Formats: sequence, C-alpha cells, structure tokens
Amino acid sequence: MAIVINTDTRLFSPVYNKMEVQVFQNDASIRTKPDYRYIFDIKIVDYISGSTVVFTAKVTPDPLLGRGVQDLSGHVEKYIKENIVPHDDTDAIRITDNAVIRYFVEYGEEYRLTDSDPIVEYKNLVTGTDKYAFGASLEEHRWIDFYNNSEYLLYLFDTNNQGEFLTNYKTPSVYLTDLGWHWYLSETPTSVDFVRVLTYDSSGVLLGTFDIPNNSVTGLDQSRMNSVATAPQSLNNITGAFLVGAQPVITSSVATYTVQCFQSPSTAVGEILYFTLDSECFYETYRVHFKNEYGAYDSFNFKGNSKRMSEGESKDYTTNANNITSTGLVYSYDTVKKINYYTKYSNKLQLESGLINETQLNWLKEMVFSPQLFVEFVDNNGDHNFKPAIIKGSKSWRELKDQVDKVFNFSIELELADNFRQRR
Repeated sequence: MAIVINTDTRLFSPVYNKMEVQVFQNDASIRTKPDYRYIFDIKIVDYISGSTVVFTAKVTPDPLLGRGVQDLSGHVEKYIKENIVPHDDTDAIRITDNAVIRYFVEYGEEYRLTDSDPIVEYKNLVTGTDKYAFGASLEEHRWIDFYNNSEYLLYLFDTNNQGEFLTNYKTPSVYLTDLGWHWYLSETPTSVDFVRVLTYDSSGVLLGTFDIPNNSVTGLDQSRMNSVATAPQSLNNITGAFLVGAQPVITSSVATYTVQCFQSPSTAVGEILYFTLDSECFYETYRVHFKNEYGAYDSFNFKGNSKRMSEGESKDYTTNANNITSTGLVYSYDTVKKINYYTKYSNKLQLESGLINETQLNWLKEMVFSPQLFVEFVDNNGDHNFKPAIIKGSKSWRELKDQVDKVFNFSIELELADNFRQRR
C-alpha cells in the first residue's frame, strides 16, 4: 500500500488559475497515525539562477475522505515573468525567458509512530512527472474546460496537431510600420522549423512566399513558449538568411498576408493567422500592446478621435517676505508670497477604437483587465518603441453601438507610467 496521486495538474497549466493536486495514502494503518500529514515538495526550475527551487507544504488529510490537496499556483507563479519582445528584435521566432516554467512534485508524509514518539518525515515516496506552467489567467468557465476537456492540447504546436496561437483574435488589421508578435506553446520545441509568410495584392494574387528559419534555441524548457514576428515592421526587421525569399517581406504593394509555422519539409504545425494592411486615417493612431488572458501579448490600433491629456498636483508654502529697508518699508508687486516646492504630473490618453465589430469588442475587453500595457511610439532615433501604461483605479470602458450596422466603438483611458516631478 502506498501514496497514490488521485488528481494531477495538466501538462501545461495556466499559472493564475488553480493548480491543485490530490493524493491519498491508501494504507489506513499509516494514514491514521498520530499527527499524520502529507508532504508536498514543489520543485521549480529557475532559469535565472539555474537551480531548482524547493517549496515544502504539509497538509493534514481531509477528515472525511483522508485525501491531501495542495494548490501549487501560489508557489509557481512567483517565477513566471512575462515580457514583451524588445522593439528592435531581429528574430523570426524567439524564446520567452521565464514565460513558461518547468516544475514537478515529490510526495511524502510524516507522522508519529506513537503519541510519545517524535514526528518522522518520509520524503519523496512518489515523484510526479515534469509539468509546465505559463502566465495565463482564464475566466472560470474557460479554465474548467481547459482542465476537464484537456483544452490545452488545442494550443500545442506539433505534427499531430495544428495548434492555435495564444490569442483570441486571429484576423488583425495592421499598418506597414507596426510592431507585433504572436505566441505559441509546444510540447516538443523542435517541431517548429520555420515560419511561412504568404503575401497577396488587393486582387488576391500571390506576391511572395517567405520561409524564415527558426534560429532560436530549441533544447531549453523556456523553448516551449515562443513568440513569432507577425506585424509588418517586425517581419521586416528580421535579419539572416531566409530559406525562401528575402527582405523586405511586407511592402506597400501588399494588401493581405498570412503567417503559419511549419516543420520541415512542409508539415503545418500551427493555425494560419490572417492580416490585412490598413492605412492611416484622419486621426492620430495609437497602437497598444497588452498582455492577454494567455500571458502572451496582443496589439491593437486605436484609430478614432483619441485625445492626449495631462493631470498634475503640486504643493506650496507661504513665504514671509522681508520688506524692511534702511529708508522704510517697501511694497512691491513682484514680491513672492507663495512658492511651489513639489510638482508632479502624468500624461493620459483617452483612446477611441473607431468602428469595430462585436468579435473585436469582446476581445478588447481583455485589455481592460490586463496587468501590462505598452503604448507604441516613435522615439528620438526615429524607431518604434514602447512606453508602459496602466489603467488606473476602477476598470471601466464605454461601448457605443450602431443598431443599424451592428458596429461598436470602444473607449478607454490609459495613464502613461512615466510620472514627471519637479522640486525646488
């Protein structure tokens, strides 16, 4: 008789949802020993330090069924770090350090032989298999399907399954100068050998085929979650030799294009993303990159009548100006009475999407609750770069619906995260 794992986590788990395991010591003579507790040694591979970190949890059995339950998410999530791809990245496919973490659990127990004996630990009686966690946070019903129906398998890029990219919007409209990437998961990182881009003109005629090799390292744990350059400028930034075609990938002649990942020689391992080239409109466009529910980053161009705003605060003190002179008191208009000694202001953006459909609207709601947002801008070197932003305070947005055409406008206020301060 021994410890049995009744419930284990899936091969890939969204780390901000439940990651519960349940075990059972089926030998009642042991399980009923004094001060009996299950031991969970949670071992996490930390890429930064290169070591395995161990968290130990001790759990008293459920009084009715004698099971031991432990949620691993609180320990594992500390080592998940989602980061947007650098603006000047030149890779077609890039590993995302610490966006996916490998872990496993060693199960044991402790108890006293008799009431007067010391507690003795019996560690690592059963060792769980390697599992992976990534920075997703799914809505409750989505997570239940993800777990009960093994929905995570739909997102794995491999030769047996054309997996889905980690996004809920598969047909973006983009500008020629836009940066952007999409992410995928893979149980076997060597399954992805190259990314294929097909470009078309406005009549649907094929203009070019571009097969771009996967030059990223495929033998690491973090190779199981990668980003793929998909927006026009990110594709045009790629350096190195192509398997088929050459730079530039996206030109002004392109009206639409597709992106798909393959294993050599020509086995598709992922779904197709469809892109439409859009043109600048009357209003200034603001492009926002935000972490979506999968822990990857989505991007959207706000093309409506958006507005820049600033908000500030200051503190002051009253002076006691000296107006005494040798000839008498002097009163002057320019005598300073109050002085600001602390000033702070921040920049805000009131963003308007322009007309969008219901699918886009539902997808953009993920932005409202995203923990990381970046506004794309042109820096002093003329390069597209990122400024971090937040949605401050209560989370709210506005939906304006056209009942005739069934289109919407999505409005949201962002505060740029770079506060400016002046002091005297």
